[in-house]
Amino acid sequence: MNRPAHRIAPLPHDARDDAPPEPNGSLGVHPGFATIARLHALGEVAPAFVASPEELARAQRSHAALLDFLQRHPERRVYGIHTYYGADIADPRDPSDWQRQQEELLGYLHVGVGAPLPERVVRRALRLQAMKALQGHSAIHPETLGALIELSNGAVLPAVPRYGSLGASGDLVPMAHAIAPVIRAFGARAPRDVLGLVNTNAMMSALAIELFAKVLALLDAVIRVTALASLALGLDDEFCTGRTLAINPALHRNRAAGAMIAQARAQFLASNRAAPARAPGESPPQPRYSIRCAPQVFGNALVQLEFAAERIGAEALSVADNPVIDSDGLDIAIAHGGLFYTAGLATAADQLMDVACKCAEVLNRQTFLLVDPEQSGGLPRNLECAPGDHVKGIHQLVNALEQTLRAGGVPARNLTSPAEGYNQDIVPGSMAALLNLADRMEAAGALARGAGFIAERAALLRLALPIPAALTLAAWPAYNLAEA
Repeated sequence: MNRPAHRIAPLPHDARDDAPPEPNGSLGVHPGFATIARLHALGEVAPAFVASPEELARAQRSHAALLDFLQRHPERRVYGIHTYYGADIADPRDPSDWQRQQEELLGYLHVGVGAPLPERVVRRALRLQAMKALQGHSAIHPETLGALIELSNGAVLPAVPRYGSLGASGDLVPMAHAIAPVIRAFGARAPRDVLGLVNTNAMMSALAIELFAKVLALLDAVIRVTALASLALGLDDEFCTGRTLAINPALHRNRAAGAMIAQARAQFLASNRAAPARAPGESPPQPRYSIRCAPQVFGNALVQLEFAAERIGAEALSVADNPVIDSDGLDIAIAHGGLFYTAGLATAADQLMDVACKCAEVLNRQTFLLVDPEQSGGLPRNLECAPGDHVKGIHQLVNALEQTLRAGGVPARNLTSPAEGYNQDIVPGSMAALLNLADRMEAAGALARGAGFIAERAALLRLALPIPAALTLAAWPAYNLAEA
């Protein structure tokens, strides 16, 4: 069946950028996050995802080289063609029966359970897997790749259950669900059409990219809330722009984070046509660490995010398969290894979880300062602005949500155990760590919203400005931190 050629705009491997982010009030334009931002866009329907003739030719050469190798070297065993899979590798298989074997593989892996992963994650995973296969090391039939890309560009995507991936042999179970429409519609066209599409980290990479964007947005929100809390406590810019942050040049991320806090403070004052409550140099001395050390907390979070972005981008853009085909014309080398092992994604998940938990801790401590008149410097207790209209309940909610984040802060190393007949005797726990993070992000976002409500109200009280209807207790359910 003739299929149109597809073209992929190449996504370069950005080197880690050691220049500090510009203090422009938004982490979304951080120079170190350029690659992951482009990968995030792969989850959208448009623009259509296509491959170049050169990439399809590379895939065709790999496919042809494998078929030629199998014909010329019947004595050489290739995993998944002459053998069964994983711990059952000792079971021989007839290499001429590859079509039935591939479809059997799809069938026994199509067993996932749980709520479906977001559509953006599935679309991104299909496109990432196409990019991996088009590098020409998987010997997948070019028409199968064309059908995979067409599926990724379609309006209707398969439902992919969230549970089933260990990360040690890639995303076997989730990817079986993701590629099922391609194989069931056209059958396996080549001996590695199924194995080469499920032995991959594409689904985990796609989910990690989604979660990175959520944690990045959380940190951005927490910086803005901290700016409001500092205004409410009557502080000037010294804690976030003072000379102490310039003493250690190697810690320039702290200085960048402080500049972002300062800009958020300035933006809030400008939007409310207000001046700080105290003149420069008249701030209360030695504010609590949740304010005074915020640039250090957020600066370190920037470093963690940079590392996580590098790990996620590297995994997303790299070949992940077993075995891999290295061909030059019809000359071929077949290498059996573990390129689908996703230790980098497990480490990235730990970094992202740590950032989310640190953000929750900082905001929870700040709310304690704002609701207590002794700590806030005389603001009304619980920020009451009319009888019964106070934030005590929201403060308790923030406490509860931080507990939820803490309960989920389990490192990936505590999620691993031998699997699959002990063949996978060391697994990274990447998908479990990512799903755990995904479950916590709703609580993290709600916590930031609650802390934002408290901090914005406190800032207006400190500046002796009226409390708008949007910050009354009755309006809390509709409060949107993005509009603060």
